[in-house]
Amino acid sequence: MRQQTMQSLDTFPVGAKGVVEQLDVSDEAFRRVAAFGLIPGNPFSLTRKAPFGGPLVVAVGATRVLLRRNLAKSIKVRMAG
Repeated sequence: MRQQTMQSLDTFPVGAKGVVEQLDVSDEAFRRVAAFGLIPGNPFSLTRKAPFGGPLVVAVGATRVLLRRNLAKSIKVRMAG
């Protein structure tokens, strides 16, 4: 089985399902995204990317989270499966 490589959430393809691997964020930012379930080991799907560097919409379970691109760059993910 091939090891899946990590990438930052801002480069993840729209419509794909993934798993959070690592958060390289401040404690405050970690608490904010963790409150929505965006923590290492949790599955998610990227549902939308706004054009021109706008925010991303990430689905974690039944929750939809709007993330700024600069925060998404600090979240490392891999494809699910």
